[in-house]
Amino acid sequence: MPRVLLFDIDGTLLQSHGVGRASVTAALDALVGDVFDFTDISFSGKTDPQIFREILEAAGRCGLDVDGATPEAFAEVYHREMETRLPAARVEALPGAVDLVRQLAGSGAEMGLLTGNLEPLAYAKIERIGLGLDEFPFGAFGSDHADRNALPAIGAARASRRFGREVEPAELVIIGDTPRDVACARSVGAVAVAVATGRYDADQLRHADLVLESLEAFDPADLP
Repeated sequence: MPRVLLFDIDGTLLQSHGVGRASVTAALDALVGDVFDFTDISFSGKTDPQIFREILEAAGRCGLDVDGATPEAFAEVYHREMETRLPAARVEALPGAVDLVRQLAGSGAEMGLLTGNLEPLAYAKIERIGLGLDEFPFGAFGSDHADRNALPAIGAARASRRFGREVEPAELVIIGDTPRDVACARSVGAVAVAVATGRYDADQLRHADLVLESLEAFDPADLP
């Protein structure tokens, strides 16, 4: 069966060393005129809209005035803040990521992105490590849906249009670094590949079909 490989970005292909949290902080300040300590809110494996909603809800519980502040408004301000900060941010490719993606693309593998990032920022991030539309001509993004588990169906539909054939969920291989990525794959019967290059170690990712220490060890021939 042909495989369509859908890659997560943060913690899987690259690390951006806090630029996202800095931009969230600036967006929160711009929207409500104040900030609070939201370090206990994990971003890992979540879509950007889910993160924005959780932060606004927590801000309201902390007594900040969030009237009129919506996840959609947060996304707009966050987008601007990221565009300002990302060019100077430290963005580093994770071990094996760029070589693997280029090798797969050169072999004709069908690939896309599946990420919680807003679509424009997803491509802005991977451009910092020398990747882009040539390697990932389509994807499913946080700007498509706040629920990560809704993204595989979106990715499969776009893959179908891209490749001119019906792509079934069983053809998807979802590659990520968090238990949420694994659950996302499980939600549609896709193959889950987990890489321990983010916040979770191999044991915490053991429920994936294939667990790797890094993308340096990924071989599509090992897929179940």
